[in-house]
Amino acid sequence: MQGFEVEAFIFVLLFVVMMSVACIGIGWIGYGLITKLGKFPSKTPVIQMGVLFPLIVIEVVSFTLFLVFLKVLEPVGH
Repeated sequence: MQGFEVEAFIFVLLFVVMMSVACIGIGWIGYGLITKLGKFPSKTPVIQMGVLFPLIVIEVVSFTLFLVFLKVLEPVGH
């Protein structure tokens, strides 16, 4: 691989890693949510509200990582 092929590979690799971190975090929270809902179905609203803050944190952190990724890869002088 030469030139832009290496840069493209690194770009795709970084993007996949960032997406994987966000998806794994959401999946982990979702698994816990489903498990709790299965054990305590009458407490659905309380369980869902307990998951809200961790979901917001993961979304904000992943969005911030993507913005940093964009700014780092932005061409100089634009």
